[in-house]
Amino acid sequence: MPVIKNYNGGSIIYFEGDRAEDIYVLQSGRVVLISTSIDTGDEIREDVQIGEFFGVKSSLGRYPREETAQVIGKTNVIVFKQPEFEQMVMKNTRLIIKMLKVFSKQLREIHRKVRQILKAGSTRDPEYELMNVAESFYRSGNIDHAVYAFERYLTYHPNGPYSSRARDLLTMARKGQTYPHGYVPLESVAVDPVPSSFNDSLMKAASMPASSADDPFAFPEDPFVDDSAMPSDRSATEQLSQARELFGAGDFDGALTHLEELLSRNDLSKKSEFEAKAAALFEKGRCQIKMKKLPEATNTLTEYLKTYPSGSYVKQSFFQLGLIAEISGNQERARTFYAKVAQLKPDDEVTAQAKTRLQKIS
Repeated sequence: MPVIKNYNGGSIIYFEGDRAEDIYVLQSGRVVLISTSIDTGDEIREDVQIGEFFGVKSSLGRYPREETAQVIGKTNVIVFKQPEFEQMVMKNTRLIIKMLKVFSKQLREIHRKVRQILKAGSTRDPEYELMNVAESFYRSGNIDHAVYAFERYLTYHPNGPYSSRARDLLTMARKGQTYPHGYVPLESVAVDPVPSSFNDSLMKAASMPASSADDPFAFPEDPFVDDSAMPSDRSATEQLSQARELFGAGDFDGALTHLEELLSRNDLSKKSEFEAKAAALFEKGRCQIKMKKLPEATNTLTEYLKTYPSGSYVKQSFFQLGLIAEISGNQERARTFYAKVAQLKPDDEVTAQAKTRLQKIS
């Protein structure tokens, strides 16, 4: 049977990129769906109407959530499991027709935006066009079509100028990951492909050890940190390294200055540089926590989760948001975040910390 769940303001029903299982109906209150425009990259906020379903497409299609559902004020929602929803819909033809009209309108809008992205009528090279079609499908959340288009590109152009890029994106798409924000834009020229194997130790090394697990402004020790394995291109990564050194010395203002300078850069082109920028956003949130700027830290860490839903610091960001909620006295929200951390794999020290705190406030 469907169940009714109650949420307080600021709660997250689900995040973009989460595994889709349940389908929701807004019974009372307010829910905002937050997504990213596929053509402009701007944030889109859409209010759910009372009695309206949400989370339907991703649940029925069995692909990750395309948006984040955030609660504004005290809210009640009805939660259906997929079989329950299908059984109900089969008995209500008017509901089926209404949903088909909504999906048809959304599909036409996606088609219009894809045509704008493709710049129909332009005379670009065929390899670029095929790759652009694949990426457009990927950005719009049409994973199956994106996988097929990437596979066609690699079949016809196994050694083409975009082959490495196609393999990278195909791997991510097959894993059900969303299109990576900040990814190097596709160019209609023959460029040197970025190697598919790159050093990911930078993202791991961005977490900083704390002296005590009981310190609410501390962060658990990361056994995988290896500063010696930093990438060799030091432009963007040096700013991150300097910020980390200042953070470790207790100069949070200085660290924040370096991080904000890095985050404001728009001249990055390499994957390692984009990874440094992603790490900087996470570290900015940690600096703000140390500086007792909890609302700002909440916004920063939430921005990280929205921008990098498959990033290396998703679990750590949820954990820090749980700490902020706990410190602020919002026990329900803290439990939500800690429970999320406990579910994420692999199990590590962050998982253990979350489970411990979850037991303390339950």
